[in-house]
Amino acid sequence: MKTLFLFLTLLLSATTSRAQADAPAVVSAADTAAVTHVLFEGIEVKGDIYEFSGVLQKHGFKLEKRLGNELSYIFKGTVCGHSSYVQVSYTKRTRTVWRVIVEPKHVSLNDYVDSLQVRYGEITDETERGYQWMLPTGAVMLFTPSGYDPKLVIMDGIGAEAYKDENN
Repeated sequence: MKTLFLFLTLLLSATTSRAQADAPAVVSAADTAAVTHVLFEGIEVKGDIYEFSGVLQKHGFKLEKRLGNELSYIFKGTVCGHSSYVQVSYTKRTRTVWRVIVEPKHVSLNDYVDSLQVRYGEITDETERGYQWMLPTGAVMLFTPSGYDPKLVIMDGIGAEAYKDENN
C-alpha cells in the first residue's frame, strides 16, 4: 500500500506540470470554468471528509466503514455502471479529501476503459501497468495488476497539495 501511494504521489507530482489547460472537460462547457477540482461520478473531489461523505451518500453510495488509522472511508456503490468499493482518503489535520480509489468487481477492462474515456477524454498515457488521464484539476489512473480486477485512482490536484503540505 505504501509503495502504491508513493508511486501515485510521484506520478502526480511529475505529471501535473504536463497537464494542459485544454484537457477534455468532464462537465458541460458552461460549467467548465467553475470546476476547480477533479470529478468523480460528476462530483467534485473537494472539501472535508464529512462534507464529501454526505454528498456521496446523497448520490446513492453507502458508507461501509471508517478506517481512522488509514485516514479513509469505504463506500459501496455503482461506478461506471459496475458495483464497486470506493475508498476516499483525506488528510489528517484538515480532513481534506484528496484521493478516491475505486475497486470495481468482475468488470471487463475494455468496457471500463471505454466508459472512462467518455468521462475524461482520450488517454494521456498508456503503459503495461495501466492508463492515465491528466486533467488540469488532477489525475485519473487505471491500474491493471496481473490477475486482479482493475483499480481506479482519482487524485485531486488541490487535495493532493494539501496532503503534501501536511506530510512534509
